[in-house]
Amino acid sequence: MKISVRGEDDEQIDFECADNQASRWTCSAILRGKTYPYLPFVEDVRVVFDVGANCGAATVYFARHYPSAQVHAFEPGSEARAFLERNVTRFPNVHVHPIGLYSVDKDAVLYKGDGDIGQSSVFRRSVNLDEHEPIRLRAAGQWARDHGIDRIDVLKVDVEGCEVDVVDSLREFLPTVKVLYLEYDSREARKALNRILDDTHDLYVGMMLLDQGECVYLRKDVADLDAATERLRAQLVSALAPKSA
Repeated sequence: MKISVRGEDDEQIDFECADNQASRWTCSAILRGKTYPYLPFVEDVRVVFDVGANCGAATVYFARHYPSAQVHAFEPGSEARAFLERNVTRFPNVHVHPIGLYSVDKDAVLYKGDGDIGQSSVFRRSVNLDEHEPIRLRAAGQWARDHGIDRIDVLKVDVEGCEVDVVDSLREFLPTVKVLYLEYDSREARKALNRILDDTHDLYVGMMLLDQGECVYLRKDVADLDAATERLRAQLVSALAPKSA
């Protein structure tokens, strides 16, 4: 299904996603900058990892905001990746990889989401169908080293239950990650991720529930920037301002 969304710069973005309400809503929010907000004070972005790229909304968003960066999009699911590949054809800085990132190299199966391909997971959960396909997983850190990558400036991880495995595998790269967009799917994952990130990153903003959350972490030196605090203050003032009739 094709949708049209107005980006933060008011430019129309034509995008293709699965034909269901969940996919339309999720992709529209990402393309409008609501889910993974662009932070203008995060400078010198050369390498972006979109781990769990799905249809490619975040990939397109990052490619538009960081045109000089190399954007690596990882999506093992064939249905989602077909959308992704069509959506990024006009972005020469995007590289699509037909694999999932994980803690080790292994063959696995990807269970289709019940209602939306964005819920596809290597774990068979209540939101997944029995329908599945074989996929290849690669150890995230080793994959980066194998491809000559020595830094990741912006990292987004939305991998439906594998977030701890991916972030832990990229532990040696965490000191280079200026901003980390991270979704977790359990309280155990949240606690484990906090332990992994405690030395290098601070929580910047997030929508956090008991067993699910979407968070933005900043590297500690980036979090200490006056611009980081000023942006949050401006958002708070805007949120509290009376709305015009």
